[in-house]
Amino acid sequence: MINGFLSLIKWPIAFLMILMIMPAIQSIEVVISQGVNAYVMLWFALPFVVTSIAFFMLPFLSGSFLAIMEHELTHMLFAILTGHKPVDLEVNQNKGGYLAFQGEGNWLIALAPYFFPTFAVVVMLSSLVYMGMGKPLPDLYWAIFGTMCGYHLVSTILEIHPQQTDFKSAGYIFTIAFLPGINLIVYGLLLAYACAGWSGIPSFMSLLMQHTIEFIGRLI
Repeated sequence: MINGFLSLIKWPIAFLMILMIMPAIQSIEVVISQGVNAYVMLWFALPFVVTSIAFFMLPFLSGSFLAIMEHELTHMLFAILTGHKPVDLEVNQNKGGYLAFQGEGNWLIALAPYFFPTFAVVVMLSSLVYMGMGKPLPDLYWAIFGTMCGYHLVSTILEIHPQQTDFKSAGYIFTIAFLPGINLIVYGLLLAYACAGWSGIPSFMSLLMQHTIEFIGRLI
């Protein structure tokens, strides 16, 4: 049932992601202009930039056991979320990984590692522990969050190439149409969270919706 639904919305989602590229860029610009300050630059942006540069200069890091494991765990997460039972997981240093599951799969499982920042989301969810204890988040938390976001950005870029079997599974045309828009939205959400915490997420979505409606209005 879930696979059938995902198949039904596949191309409408691709079209929507194309439409939302410019609105997402506009929304990110607003977040940067209104929310970025010296604190955010020091504890989020600096680790983000340093990590990104390190991964670009040392591309072998993208083939590390941890990077491959995150990639395959993201496949596994979305396999489970869409009703598939994982049956085998292999991770080989510098050689890649493999996930086997019951069922035919879908485009969301195939493309999840290329837009969903699993480690960064884990860091975000860990903040709920601090909130539950009534404690403020330490500065180191935001440094770790920035590091995980920078890691995801570069590892994703380095994993994108024409021979990628995940893209073949989802369809090359769909992949090209879907990934740019969804990644802009995801990184807009991550930036909004870095600037304003959990309240930044609905604020960014509201901005995105507003700019999308305006953009569609101009097209019409």
